[in-house]
Amino acid sequence: MPRQEQPLEQGDTPLLRFAADLRRLRDEAGGPTYRQLALRAHASAASLSVAASGRRLPTLAVTLAYVGACGGDVGGWERRWRDVASALAAAGHPRPAEAVPGDRHAVPYLGAAPFGPGDSEWFFGRDALVTELRERLRHRRVVTVTGASGAGKTSLLNAGLIARLRAEGHRGRVVTLTPGPCPMREAGRWLTRLADGPFPDDEETVVVIDQFEELITACRSPAERARFLGLLESAGTSRAGHHRIVVCTRADLHDRCLGRLPAASALFVDPLVVGPIPPEELHRVIAEPAARAGCAPEHALVAVLTAATAGQPGALPMLSAVLKETWLHRGGHALTLTALRAAGGIEDWTDRSAEAAYAGLPDALHPRARDLLLRLATANAATALGPRAVALSDLDEDAATRAVLERFARARVVTLDRDRAVWAHTAVPRAWTRLAQWAEAGSEDWRVHRRLAEAARAWHDSGRLPGRLYQGADLAEARALCGRDHHEPTRRERAFLQASARAESARQRAAEAARARLRLQRRLIVGLAALVVALAAAWATA
Repeated sequence: MPRQEQPLEQGDTPLLRFAADLRRLRDEAGGPTYRQLALRAHASAASLSVAASGRRLPTLAVTLAYVGACGGDVGGWERRWRDVASALAAAGHPRPAEAVPGDRHAVPYLGAAPFGPGDSEWFFGRDALVTELRERLRHRRVVTVTGASGAGKTSLLNAGLIARLRAEGHRGRVVTLTPGPCPMREAGRWLTRLADGPFPDDEETVVVIDQFEELITACRSPAERARFLGLLESAGTSRAGHHRIVVCTRADLHDRCLGRLPAASALFVDPLVVGPIPPEELHRVIAEPAARAGCAPEHALVAVLTAATAGQPGALPMLSAVLKETWLHRGGHALTLTALRAAGGIEDWTDRSAEAAYAGLPDALHPRARDLLLRLATANAATALGPRAVALSDLDEDAATRAVLERFARARVVTLDRDRAVWAHTAVPRAWTRLAQWAEAGSEDWRVHRRLAEAARAWHDSGRLPGRLYQGADLAEARALCGRDHHEPTRRERAFLQASARAESARQRAAEAARARLRLQRRLIVGLAALVVALAAAWATA
């Protein structure tokens, strides 16, 4: 009979929560013994047991082996591991190794997860941007960074700016925070300290507020949001001590964050924009980590991946994830096209990532996800699916829409830019099997819905001219489509259909009134004719 697992220590630390969740994952998998897990994971039972002991953070390789053997979300747990490792490193604990068992090299690609401050040796392609960010921080009290989701903003802050500060021997603390659902809990305390001071003259505190968009997407309290924004402005303009603030926000929410600040505030003026990485830097992103790990990348592989990812909105997380899987499928000391194909390539990764993001949504959101994601696809003459950018103004801002978009943006499948949503790579609509099935099953409905969306936009942009409204067969077809469970129009489309229906009803009433007048006129004419005949007969008789 297997030994009873020792209970975890009392406390609420990131390490203990990590271990408790590993144990919960094992319970949800049916409670297999560690010997059974070891057979599934091809790892030792002892290392898997220690992983969930809560005494120390296991290596990344052991964590992923544990999670994979329990059927968990490997990508999500990898991000979780990095968050805990960064928290422990900030507290002075050594960072656990990230080596793959049996491999003499560290894995030089991090996957879709962002880089941490300790990953700077694998961070390439953003030297000019890091230098510009550092120079701005020398001359400004507050620096704002923005860019589309998946552009690499967090990696730029961690493996770029923070690593540069450490290399320069920066005196003072460097604190990384995210607002989260309760921004005043931790981030607010730091901003209060910055506003009140004082700090030693020879030390400068740098506070990096990453994922600032959580102030809108995660915080549900308008009052707390307003307090946090006011505190940020006070800290940004305070002269109480030596400190700098870096605020990083997603491009699609940058203007909304700016709009909630006082009109006189200059905190968000002139942001540093993290844009697409140029092809020559993509070459470095692909080739140099492998070369540093002692593995020569094949020129053909570098050329193929550079061509496939150049200009793609969410290229970097996807590229890193594909390269990581290619690395794990390599043979010998070369990274080749053969290994890329063995790993499934870009198409396989996008298919799995999109499917995992969809599966991670609550069932109640699946119809909304189907509707939204089909809007991001188009069909060419050969009926192959392709990407299509959708203006965020064409979509509702309700909680369900935001939840779907946020989920797929976090999965690095959809990119949210300043004013639009688009697939992170053109391969996604081609490779995602479920999307193709949706499009094939409802091809005619899809066509009607696309025409409805375009007609509603044209009506709205024209100032709601009556001449832009639907009527007749078009209106009947669109109303029949939107009456089904799996087709939900946006508010703009509903307004368009309602206005079209009212106009159609008005036309029908006007036509009925015209027909009634015509019938009355006919009766009057017949009556008058009969009267004339009667009078003529009477006259003749007289």
